[in-house]
Amino acid sequence: MLMKWKSPHGRELPSPEAMPLVMGVLNVGSGSFSDGGLYSGDAEALARAGEMAEQGADIIDIGAESTRPGAQPVSLDEELGILIPKLKSVRAHFPEMPISVDTYKPEVAQIAVEEGADIINDVYAYRDAGGYPMARVAAHLGAPLVLTHSCRGEICLGNFMDFFLGGMESRLNEALGEGMQKDNIILDPGVGFGKTREQNFELVKNLPLMEEFGCAVLLGVSRKSLFYGVAGPSIEELDAATCAVSAYCAYFKSAQILRVHNVAANIAAMKTILKLL
Repeated sequence: MLMKWKSPHGRELPSPEAMPLVMGVLNVGSGSFSDGGLYSGDAEALARAGEMAEQGADIIDIGAESTRPGAQPVSLDEELGILIPKLKSVRAHFPEMPISVDTYKPEVAQIAVEEGADIINDVYAYRDAGGYPMARVAAHLGAPLVLTHSCRGEICLGNFMDFFLGGMESRLNEALGEGMQKDNIILDPGVGFGKTREQNFELVKNLPLMEEFGCAVLLGVSRKSLFYGVAGPSIEELDAATCAVSAYCAYFKSAQILRVHNVAANIAAMKTILKLL
């Protein structure tokens, strides 16, 4: 799929060619399940961003609050205080690198884009009686929006994929209703967000069903608990399982963006599988 998304800063955003784009995860908070605290310092965060860029990351995704189940919430001021200095530093040192901001707070997303982020990675797609606030902010700024399907707190009745596709469609329609353009919407099936291990694998296998929405698809399974039982618990084992999924998606062209922690290993896995075609 040719992606026609546009940065609000006029920066060129990539489109996948032979294999999916790679979004490198930069957790700058302390609550992440896999690398919390490793990159909370300004120098460490910048060095990690540089390492991922050198390894071939197409996008750097910066987040300051963990979304793992049971993680302690972070206040608005605290999140801004952690996130913005690192974002400004990465932007200053890598002026052409596409940057996404990983958050569920519209206020954080707006300030991050104003400080140089190109993409809003909305990790919950929270909607209320007033509509979809994050989509409203993204539309106002002209920023691409990663819209994540989270069913935490929801009950799945009947066939899971029917439940999922219906929920994804309603979220997409709400984003369009807030003024978003479809080219600037990326759909994330939300692996790990309120779904069972079996449902998560079912989502990965059925990603092609999302083509009906006409949007690019982002998949984030890196080091997640769906792999417990088939890999893990070490980071190395979880990375190996993540690489298998990345190769699978590259082979079947079922996702346009892959969000990963280990950039080099996932790129190597995809390049290897493509050599066998």
